[in-house]
Parts: sequence; C-alpha cells; structure tokens
Amino acid sequence: MSRKATLKTAEDALASGQYRECLLILESCLKDDPLTSKKGGQIGILMTTAFIGQGDSQKAISICETLLKHKDDSIRQHAKYLISILNSPKLERPSEWSINIPVLDLDNEITKSIKSNNKNIDHQKHPDIPATGITKNPGLGFTFFTTIILFLLTILLSGCVQFKTNIKIIGPDRIKLSWEISSNSNQLLPWQEKLQEGFRGISPQANISSNKNGKQLFEVPSLSSNDADILLQNIISIAANAAGFEAPSSSIHLTERNLLIGIDQQLDLNIDLRDFPDIPNLNLAIFLDPASSKNNPKGNPVKPILLDNNLKWELQNGEINKLFLHRWQWSRLGLGTLLIILIMGFSMILQTLKLKMGFGFPELPP
Repeated sequence: MSRKATLKTAEDALASGQYRECLLILESCLKDDPLTSKKGGQIGILMTTAFIGQGDSQKAISICETLLKHKDDSIRQHAKYLISILNSPKLERPSEWSINIPVLDLDNEITKSIKSNNKNIDHQKHPDIPATGITKNPGLGFTFFTTIILFLLTILLSGCVQFKTNIKIIGPDRIKLSWEISSNSNQLLPWQEKLQEGFRGISPQANISSNKNGKQLFEVPSLSSNDADILLQNIISIAANAAGFEAPSSSIHLTERNLLIGIDQQLDLNIDLRDFPDIPNLNLAIFLDPASSKNNPKGNPVKPILLDNNLKWELQNGEINKLFLHRWQWSRLGLGTLLIILIMGFSMILQTLKLKMGFGFPELPP
C-alpha cells in the first residue's frame, strides 16, 4: 500500500472514531518519516488529534511540543493552536451531557423466557427492511470532542491573547486611549470580531484596524477624564461579555490643580480582577505616555516599569490593581503671560531709575 493510501486509511479511522487503529497505522508511518520531516509533521498532527480523542492529553502535548520546533511554519502554528487547547483549564462537565446506560440484572428464569421468545420470533416471517448500518453507542471520543467544542466557545474565545491599554495624557484634562489586542494563534478569534463590533457601537468616531495575523488596534480621539473613565468601563464590559465573563470594576480619575504657570496632575487607576477567571496565556498590561521617574509612579501589587518615556504596568489576576501617578505639566499660556509681566515690570524699573538719575522724559526744543 502506498504512503498516500496509508494516510488516507488513518484519516478514515480517525474520522470514524477508531483512534487505536489510527495510531497503529501512524506509528508504522513514523518509522520512515520522523516528526521533523514535512510528512512526519502531518503525521504528528493526526496522532495528536487521535490522542485527544482517546483522552490522553499528556502524549498529545508531548507531540505538540516537538512539532513547535518544526521547520514548516504551518505545522508550528497548528501545533501551537492545539497546545493552547490542551493547556486550557478543564471545565466541569454537567451530568446531562453524558448518556448513562443502566445495568440490567435479570434473573435466570426471566432470561430463559426472553431467549425462548426470541427463538419463536426468529421463525416468524418479517418484511425486508433496508439496512441502515451498525448503530454505535456514543463513546469516549464523542464525549471528548463535545467538550472540545465547548472549550472553543468559552476558553478559546477569551484566552490566549495579549490585551494592552495605552493611556496618553496630552493636556489639561485631556486623555487619549487606545487598545492593542494580539492573538497568540496569529489568527483573529471570534471573540475579537465580536469586540470589534461592540467597539464601533459605543465609539463611532474610533479608528479601528486589524490584520490577518490576529492583531487589532482601537484608537479614540482625546477625551476628558470623565469621558475616558466611562469609555474604559464600557470597553472592559464589552470584552468580558464577549468572552462570557462578568465584567470587572474599573475606574480612572485625573485630578488637576491649575497654578497659572502649570498644572499639577494626579492619575489614579483601579482595576478589580479578584473575580476574574484564571486564563492561561492571557497578558493584561497598561502603558502610560509620557512618563518618567519624576512622576513618582506607584503600583500595587505589581510595580510599574519605566521603558524610555513610557510606563508599563502589568495587571495581576485575582487582585485589586492600583496605580498612582503624579505629573507636572507647564502651561504655555501661563508662562507667556508671566514673561510679559516680567518684561513690563523690568521696563518700569528702568524708567524709574532713569528719572532718579536726572533724566526726564523727552522734551521738544524751545
């Protein structure tokens, strides 16, 4: 049998739920094509799927980790996608999703009676009934793949992403917000598409861009601190609802004192993630621009990190995340007004000194 026909037989066995036969065929193919080869990578993907069907997650993860070093990019991405499923948290399966067949314990006399009745029925003539195939009870593979589908509808739509919030203070009571979302699978998830639709609904003027590599960018015009606080809460609520979770509470407050020559600003940011579920490969971070060590940034429980003129603050799940930032911003209008007052005052002082020295105001000759 050719190699192509052998793989076709293995795929048919996998599709029909005969995982053991599929694995026996694929293991024999690996003798000629190791996992590092192109054909071996395809065989490894099929073996991973078969092990998932058998419920052997450890062997499936072991093969995926080997395929992550494969030369073919499509094989690596497929393995990365499968290992993100295998590393997802296990959901408790409701009892109504499984079919329990009771064990019938019949007495010998009843059993003999049933057998005798069956013999009498066999002698009777029955009309020909067209064959419908062999009926099989749902096995382990059926139940496991049902669970996998539910994982895709819950965990995969919400996890395995990097969620970055960029906050830029551009002036007195003016804040500019933007969000960068990247999928670890290098593909746009349905969760991201749903978030994009919700973002357009709450901010029609927003600039939204995305690509096929699973990256999204949401930008909004500058807002006041109150409007920015409302928008931040709405975005978090939409993202949580799209993933099927309860939205965590959040707030952003910008307190300012106008001192004519400048503005004293204090930024307080609070995000409560105590009730947020633990999702693997989920990275939540906030970037502040501009920022420096003079701003005296304070974060709890994670301390912010200064990167050039930006401040990176990673959020910790299961905790109340707080950030405090103090910033002084000079006022051009105030500085210009002060400079004019100083020039006028200096001019008046010079004029007074000139008069005291005996030089009067300019006069016309007689």
